[in-house]
Amino acid sequence: MTKLDTRMLDAIAAGLDMKTDDVLQSVAFQVEAEAKKRAPRDPQRPPMNPAVPTTGALKNGIHTEKKKPRLYWVADSVNYGIFQELGTSRMQARPFMIPAVEKVRQYLDDLFRKLFP
Repeated sequence: MTKLDTRMLDAIAAGLDMKTDDVLQSVAFQVEAEAKKRAPRDPQRPPMNPAVPTTGALKNGIHTEKKKPRLYWVADSVNYGIFQELGTSRMQARPFMIPAVEKVRQYLDDLFRKLFP
């Protein structure tokens, strides 16, 4: 009976977790950058009320956090971000996270199509 030498495959498999985590971190940071681009500029100031000052807290609070290996969260750190994203009964939605994820997803889809035609 012939024994198969799997040392090279074992070494590749051992490195996959690290590489997977690197890729996921990169994707999370791409989503963060897109969300910052798309975040409503003055979420607490209605367009017609220049009396309310601009803080930039929503945009500045968007961050990426590693929760555990292969799990990254992109979130905002303000209590009104969810209301901007989804809207309320009194306010129209001004989504920024979902479009950011969709933009990065499209980039990844295009990349995979090029790699695996």
